[in-house]
Amino acid sequence: MNLIKKNELFLLEELVKRNFSSKYKDSVLGIFWSVLRPLLMVALLTVVFSTMFNRSIANYPVYLLTGRTIFRYFTATIGLSMNAIKGNKNILQKIDAPKHIFVLAAVISEFLNFIISALLLIPVMLVTHAEFYFNTIPFAIIPVIALIILVTGVSLLLSILCVYYTDIQHLWGVVSQMIMYASALFYPMELIPEPYHSFLLLNPLFWIIDQFRDYVMRGVMHDPLNILNTYLVAIIILIIGIIVFKKYEHKVAIKF
Repeated sequence: MNLIKKNELFLLEELVKRNFSSKYKDSVLGIFWSVLRPLLMVALLTVVFSTMFNRSIANYPVYLLTGRTIFRYFTATIGLSMNAIKGNKNILQKIDAPKHIFVLAAVISEFLNFIISALLLIPVMLVTHAEFYFNTIPFAIIPVIALIILVTGVSLLLSILCVYYTDIQHLWGVVSQMIMYASALFYPMELIPEPYHSFLLLNPLFWIIDQFRDYVMRGVMHDPLNILNTYLVAIIILIIGIIVFKKYEHKVAIKF
């Protein structure tokens, strides 16, 4: 599957601009919400949970923001992708545009928000006097790439399935909450009883968040085997997404 051709770059660029700008349309603060929203959420959750987990989690605000940044990109991209084809049926009915471009536009536009949120880690770490591990921070790109692969695969899969089954969008609200609690966003893994650890370990997003935290806030190199397994799962999901998307993308016109 050739994800993008040269003559499709203009369409992709315009879709990314539209997705990114429409998120803050008619907003007084505009793009500043990309900064303010995560800061407010981290401040709120820190007040609520820091006293509970303060002894078991060093620098709770950074711990929370690292997890939330990864999880937010995952859920926001998929939420946008599920409506990427069905929501653009007016365009697709008029021109023979490649449908996967609409999904890629969602992945890229939300990644711009991810970068903004990730950069917020710098001032938060400075304010909380967190140590900057310059020897490991560059390796944070490893779980981020795995995250992009995973998100792209799930987005391709759900974008095409939502054309046929609208209920998936309603079900996703419940599934995303389950994934959130299985990702150890705001609590330490040690809090979960041993028999239930496997539920977290089966969640690829948990591994991505844990790897990101290792490189950014713990200053340690993550287990290569876990990295390999994470990439393997992400690539398998991407392949499944591509296969399903290619199989049904030519039939979506019937559902419009």
